[in-house]
Amino acid sequence: MRNPIRARNRTAVVFLISLAVFVPALVMPRSGDDHSVRIMLLTFSLAATLISGVVLLVLGDIAKRFVRLRSGEGVLARWTIDPARWEWFRHHSKEWDSREGVRPNDADFTQDPGTHGIDVVVTRDGILIGAQFTPLEADVRITVRADWMEFYQVIPNPKGSPVHVVIRLPLQPGKEHLATEIQQAYRGVLVAAGSSRRPLVYVLLFCFVGLPLVTVMIGFILRVTGWSE
Repeated sequence: MRNPIRARNRTAVVFLISLAVFVPALVMPRSGDDHSVRIMLLTFSLAATLISGVVLLVLGDIAKRFVRLRSGEGVLARWTIDPARWEWFRHHSKEWDSREGVRPNDADFTQDPGTHGIDVVVTRDGILIGAQFTPLEADVRITVRADWMEFYQVIPNPKGSPVHVVIRLPLQPGKEHLATEIQQAYRGVLVAAGSSRRPLVYVLLFCFVGLPLVTVMIGFILRVTGWSE
């Protein structure tokens, strides 16, 4: 994900706009006989409010991790992938992705390394590759190779198949030891804190707690405004 802060802010705008449409349409006293336009506004604005609210919770968590990374908090390792190595690994990654049974690499190798190369920063809950930020959970599976490494995690999806995230990237020559240090650090995080599924917890709380409360609230307002009569 590029610039999770911007993505969070845009989602917040959508949430506020949909809420600003939904609430007045809901609480306004009923009048007249044709309510088709009002019902349409209520339906679409409620759907947009609920969906954007869940997405906002998830993006809010990702944005917090990104802010901590930019401030240097919890940084485990830094290295730079030079342009030649970036191009070399991009070629091999594309070839690996075409193999049967191999999950595609989610690292964004379309980025231009320029003359400087691509900077990589790994923290205890995320990784930044150039401009691409990916949140990492405590139970991410890390595989260390001679000159590259892989991050693999499965994100549960309450309403469908789980999401598989795979990040493969090369290491900087002379800094291959960083991969083992990252691997050991994540093992320590997992032992100390257990698997962290904050975005999933937010979604589950919203589904099993937030939605029933919203339903009760809407029913109450409908009765007060006379819409349920």
